[in-house]
Amino acid sequence: MKKFVSDLVKKEVMTSDGELIGIVDNFVIDTDSGEIRTVLVKTSGSVTLQSFQKDSKGRYMIPLMSMKSFKDVFVVDNSRSMSVQ
Repeated sequence: MKKFVSDLVKKEVMTSDGELIGIVDNFVIDTDSGEIRTVLVKTSGSVTLQSFQKDSKGRYMIPLMSMKSFKDVFVVDNSRSMSVQ
């Protein structure tokens, strides 16, 4: 099945426990392979992910391989290093 990157922007990103992390804002693509490497997530502010860095705009930089995609949501299994504010 084919998907357009524009179909994935604004998709919700949740923890495996159902906490909203934020929404997909953009992607980092490997220019050699054309593959999406990192998902940039604009945060909701209620969940802190200690194992992921933020970019200069405050978005979490989450490797795509750390996420699972379901119909309308991405899920990050990050229960070991998450805190709710």
